[in-house]
Amino acid sequence: MIKALKRLLPIFLLTAATALPAGASQADGIDYAAANAAIVQDHLLPRYHDFTTTTADLMTAAQKLCPDVGATELEAVRRAFHTALDAWQTVEHIRQGPPAATDAHIRVKFWPDRKSIVDKHLTRLMKNKNPDILTPKIYGHVSIAVQGFPAMERLLFAEDAAARLKQTDTPVKPCAVVGAIAANLHAIAGDLEKRWTDDAAAGRKAKRVTTDLFNDLATGLGAVAELKLGAPLGAEGHKPRPRRAENWRSGRALRNVVDNLVALKDLYDGLAAVPGAGLAGSPEGDFVAGQFDQVIKTAKSMGPSITDVLAEDKGPLRLKSLKGSILDLREIVVQYVAGSLDLVLGFNALDGD
Repeated sequence: MIKALKRLLPIFLLTAATALPAGASQADGIDYAAANAAIVQDHLLPRYHDFTTTTADLMTAAQKLCPDVGATELEAVRRAFHTALDAWQTVEHIRQGPPAATDAHIRVKFWPDRKSIVDKHLTRLMKNKNPDILTPKIYGHVSIAVQGFPAMERLLFAEDAAARLKQTDTPVKPCAVVGAIAANLHAIAGDLEKRWTDDAAAGRKAKRVTTDLFNDLATGLGAVAELKLGAPLGAEGHKPRPRRAENWRSGRALRNVVDNLVALKDLYDGLAAVPGAGLAGSPEGDFVAGQFDQVIKTAKSMGPSITDVLAEDKGPLRLKSLKGSILDLREIVVQYVAGSLDLVLGFNALDGD
């Protein structure tokens, strides 16, 4: 059905263009500033606030790990880890503005990590003899590889996590590192929320902000398909590589994908609803929304772990099919949003990753 829509797309866009008066453009009836304000208020700020509150809960739980790590305390931190990471996944697609200005993405989630840099820097951190290294003032400036969720995951979800967290044979204690990472994540979250609240546009023109939101939508869909599904699937003709999946240690790679897709659909809904765009409620707009619902349903049906899916006889084919559906969806989303809002897809924020 997607292929059929692709064939009809040029006709739809041509019809829309010829319906405009001579000398008019699609942008004439679009209030980009109002559209941006609505998306920031309804889409961005609630999610960033959720990231702030969940990292506060994570910090509270992490502070109870030391000095003696019990099963109850460890499980509480793991639950808080999942909840806070869920919150991050719902804003991860926003790469413009405050996140770009503060290098938030690479600090919060240093991934992909193809050279095991997180492990190397964690080992180096444990040997650091500066007694203040874990204080918030300093920890926010240590290696970005150990500032966020990937480093915390290695400590919380190792096979012998409880025993490792109790280790006292290094200057820096592993259980204390978990607390430092949690505090750092909370500081990043609070800073991002404040920046978005204080100045969402950050001096950019209104149409530029809308264009950046459009780019974030397209980049987000591409990242889910090419990185989050493509990396563990591996190259064509080669065996899958489940340990290249995001957060494979905590068994939540597909949970991340679902979080991402749900948030991206909400951003699409916000752009489609821009007054003057003519996309929300149209047959084409409803079709795109339906395709979002379908890929979300498919991803949910696979469970949270990519490792488990790849172990199934037809698991790789199922993941490959989902990847292809998301790429098809991205192509249609890009064409419809660009045509309806008079936007041009620009630089891919993932280029060079």
